[in-house]
Amino acid sequence: MRILLFTGKGGVGKTTTAAATALACADAGLRTVIVSTDPAHSLADAFDVELGDLAVEVVPGLWGQQLDAQARMEDTWGEIRAWLLEVFQWAGVAAIEAEELAVVPGLDEIFALADIKAYADSGRWDVVVVDCAPTAETLRLLSLPEVLRWYMDRVFPMSRKVNKVVSPLLGRVAGLPVPGDDVFGSASRFYDRLDGVRELLTDTARTSVRLVVNPERLVVAEARRTHTYLSLFGYRVDAVVANRLLPDAIS
Repeated sequence: MRILLFTGKGGVGKTTTAAATALACADAGLRTVIVSTDPAHSLADAFDVELGDLAVEVVPGLWGQQLDAQARMEDTWGEIRAWLLEVFQWAGVAAIEAEELAVVPGLDEIFALADIKAYADSGRWDVVVVDCAPTAETLRLLSLPEVLRWYMDRVFPMSRKVNKVVSPLLGRVAGLPVPGDDVFGSASRFYDRLDGVRELLTDTARTSVRLVVNPERLVVAEARRTHTYLSLFGYRVDAVVANRLLPDAIS
């Protein structure tokens, strides 16, 4: 199985390139799924189909998915979401605003990692294509496994112990909603689903990143920096796609 991640500066055509690659894989008879982590929802426009949080068949052999962080938060992190809503309402935040704030930054990337891992473990797919958000968000996505591991190994156990001591006092004195064991248990179970994702993404025989650029100085400069960062994190860049270059015969 191969995992291909496409990224680049916004507007260079990474979604189009990722979609074309996924179609080519499907045409070659490979069972292919393409996942978008870009909140712009450009992938659905590229295929001219409705894409949601669950993968749907776009053409024979090709399935597509557009991550919906809010829907996934409700389904996957129900306990955590309910606690966050209580905290925001305790702070006087209006219900509608609290609903929006309960979807914390970075969830798209976390859920994307979980889905990539699930697709790899399922054995159902030959190719997983990931249409990543622009470069900065992609670097955050690829650094998350290491950050999560550090937090769960070092900070999470301590936070859980401190919470058991402090939460009764906060609840009685300030009336502040405090996380219970169900909240910590939900976070722990979800992290277990991500176990091994860094090893998967840095496995150069299975996973690679493809940078999409166009002939602009700023775009090329950012691509060079991105290549350096990815190499430092141990990720393999196996191709750079130069978009918007026209042959002399038609230019």
